[in-house]
Amino acid sequence: MRCGKCLFSVLIACLLSGAGLAHVRASGGADGRSSTEEAFWADERSSAAEVSWTDERSSAEEAFWADGRSSAEEVSWTDERSSAAEASGLDGQKEAEESVLLDEFTDYIDAAEIEEALSELIDSEKFSFLDTMKSLLTGSIPFNWDSLTEIVSELFLGEWKRQRTLAGQILLIALASAIFSNFIRVFDNHQISDISFYMMYLMLSTLLMNAFSSLADQVSTTCEAWITFMKILLPSYAITIVLSAGTITALGFYEITLFAIGLLQALIIKVILPAVHFYMLVLVLNQITTEDYFSRTAQLLETLISWGTKSVLGLVVGLQAVQRMIAPAVDSMKNSTLNRVVSIIPGIGSAWDAAAQTVAGAAVVIKNAAGVAGIFALGMIGLTPFVRLAACVLLFRILCAAIAPVCDRRMVDGIESISKGSVLLLRVMASALAIFVISIAMTCP
Repeated sequence: MRCGKCLFSVLIACLLSGAGLAHVRASGGADGRSSTEEAFWADERSSAAEVSWTDERSSAEEAFWADGRSSAEEVSWTDERSSAAEASGLDGQKEAEESVLLDEFTDYIDAAEIEEALSELIDSEKFSFLDTMKSLLTGSIPFNWDSLTEIVSELFLGEWKRQRTLAGQILLIALASAIFSNFIRVFDNHQISDISFYMMYLMLSTLLMNAFSSLADQVSTTCEAWITFMKILLPSYAITIVLSAGTITALGFYEITLFAIGLLQALIIKVILPAVHFYMLVLVLNQITTEDYFSRTAQLLETLISWGTKSVLGLVVGLQAVQRMIAPAVDSMKNSTLNRVVSIIPGIGSAWDAAAQTVAGAAVVIKNAAGVAGIFALGMIGLTPFVRLAACVLLFRILCAAIAPVCDRRMVDGIESISKGSVLLLRVMASALAIFVISIAMTCP
């Protein structure tokens, strides 16, 4: 019995120990699985957290750099806009200052007196000195080519119609002389033929001398008009030269221009134009006789007139060239010395440089505009006589070519004499105009 109990107890103990081992194993496996799962989930959470923080850092960095770039761009555009605005403001201020200076300098030019003088010399509707000067200051063309062409064509056609009556009278006289001469030559008495030619030629020479006297008087009036205009323009233009270049340059230009006006009055109007009139008379008288008595006298007069006009032009231009080589250099040296002395003074040196440059630039613009407007005014004053002389030369040369086959040579040469005299008047006018135009142009660098 005891042995059976012992065995039974041993068996129960073994069972209990086996159950305990199983329980221990089961609990150990569960603990292992739980620890493994915990480790796995811990790794997943850590990796997810790292990815999340990495994404957050990258997004934060990207946002930071994007904000930095945008702010930098905004600052850059703001700086550019502000600098552009400042530059435009400075340019506008500079333009405003220059416009004010231009208005102030324009007041120095007595435009009212110049306009009044021009209205007496030419038609004020065709040309205005002040309007031309304002157009030049704004950079626009002061005249229209179509309107200028229309004015020249009207003058040319008007002069052609005016001279057409004279040309018709000369043509009738020339044809009548040819008919009478050829008809009377049938007879043996040549004295009647010569007397008829003299009568016709005296009538022709009277018409030619009257027409040429009218042309010469208009040339003389035009030269006097140029002198009157230059006397009015010269003081105002000299002021602009003083403001732009200096007193020495202005004084030299003033004196030489007055000398040119004196030469124009003393030589061209009082000596050369009467010589041209005498030249025309010699040409007409040379055709009365069959012998060539006065042709050498006419050539001598033509040479003296040509030399006289060229000498006056060369003398005035040479004097202007010499003073332009010396006077501007002296004024530039004086101005540069003054600017250097003032620029040393603290506080006002830079302001003085800016103001001096602005004033000098505005004065140069005003001077050049006034000079070019003056040249245009001189051209408009001389436009009518130039066109009239050109129309006269062309008309009478066509007339000579038409009657040459049927008329006497002396008659044709007598009609051609007015054409030669008109060409000489054109040369005299061109030289007189060139004296003032070149003088003004040499002061407009």
